[in-house]
Amino acid sequence: MVDTKAGTLPRELDGLSEIMVLSNYPDAKNIMLFGFDVKGPLDIGAMNSALNEVIESFPQFACRVEEKRVSGKWYMSWSRDPDFRPDLRVSHLEKSDPSTPFQRSLLRHLRQSIEKEWDLLRVAPTEFHAIRVGDDQHTLLALVHHAAADGFTLSLFFQDLLACYHRAITGGNPEWAEQAAYSARVKNHPIELKPGKWRDALFLVRDYVRVRTNKPSIPRGSGRDPGPGNHYVKCVLSREETSGIVSKQSAARMPFMDVLVAALGTAVDEWNANLNIPRGVISICVTVQMRGRFGNVEAPSNSSSVVMKFAPGERANPEEFGQRVSEKRIEQFDSLYDARVVKATETLGDSMRRLPLPFRQRIAHSLCHMPLIPMLIAPFGLMWPEIKDGRRTGDSFLTGAGGLDLTEFHAIPYKLGYHCPLILGAYTFRGRLNLQLMSLVTHYTSSETERFMDLLVKVILDRPFGAPANGFALP
Repeated sequence: MVDTKAGTLPRELDGLSEIMVLSNYPDAKNIMLFGFDVKGPLDIGAMNSALNEVIESFPQFACRVEEKRVSGKWYMSWSRDPDFRPDLRVSHLEKSDPSTPFQRSLLRHLRQSIEKEWDLLRVAPTEFHAIRVGDDQHTLLALVHHAAADGFTLSLFFQDLLACYHRAITGGNPEWAEQAAYSARVKNHPIELKPGKWRDALFLVRDYVRVRTNKPSIPRGSGRDPGPGNHYVKCVLSREETSGIVSKQSAARMPFMDVLVAALGTAVDEWNANLNIPRGVISICVTVQMRGRFGNVEAPSNSSSVVMKFAPGERANPEEFGQRVSEKRIEQFDSLYDARVVKATETLGDSMRRLPLPFRQRIAHSLCHMPLIPMLIAPFGLMWPEIKDGRRTGDSFLTGAGGLDLTEFHAIPYKLGYHCPLILGAYTFRGRLNLQLMSLVTHYTSSETERFMDLLVKVILDRPFGAPANGFALP
């Protein structure tokens, strides 16, 4: 765990981060490409200086993982690597085919970096890139191992990086500095997390048995590629479309997380109905941010999850389905499901500590590849939400720094250690909803992924998902 005070290096990896390090086997990478497109004159020297200054507040970015044996058990901890000096890698992206999606070109351009062996026992968990894509146009990216950060941590990192760059260029703080400080504070509703025990992990075994027995429905695909890999499709809705969704959401007093769950379940039903496949049980996992749930002690990656299952009858009516999603989400948080996942992970990790590293890697990889998560939604929320009259809006306060204009945000998970056929990422930047669908090549073709995204967007825009009259707020 790591204290929330900037610059404090965690002594030991928490259970989730340790599983992520171990599950980098044999071809999993567990990395995220996180960054943004900028327009304007980029001062590489100033950005590099800002990077080296800000990295001191995120020390795990400049570390390796080392193992120590204590009382016969192996423990992983972050260890500062004196040979690692963050450096902004500058390159130029040649995009030969204008019809090729930018993310596909980006992944191809970074192939050598993302396909390297991300063994954190030997290398730092980060790489930083400035990629020139046109005249005064760059893509700034961090490649970060998921053990070292989650989306919330990375949003704070880039917030600090751009503020530091702005000071280097202008000599003063950006006008959004006050809102940045406000957004970094998280409202705490801490829970007491007692040491994990084996009975805390039994509910995961129970869910695994239920998944294997019920065989939850997912969109039927025809992917046959035997190798690991993903297809990526990104859709950025207009401000008008996004505003319309937010208006419907507000009228129904329904959190957008629930809209995504209901829309994904409905899209699966419609997709399979076109293939004459009857409705079955649907299981959807949603990642949740745990920052503040454990008080003042935090890990670099604070994510957990809740799982919601829906029988065919619960999805017959869109408005009633939306209500059921809200009810189940509240039930899961009331039962501390997300905390139990963390405790179960700690328990599983601790049970393997007496085994040599190769055995723990194989076990972690096998556990992560159990078909427990048929579909996953990762709602990043509002990127740097602007505060007006004490309330968050759909606009972003961080849209520029040091003469640079931020035009688009990127958040790409790459070869995650767990086996999930479909992952939907969602976030709002500059008043526009960004949806990104990632599918496994073993389940879907590129064309099927694109067509399912089209259907999902249509469902989100058209369907009147509703919530009870009194509404449900995020916990």
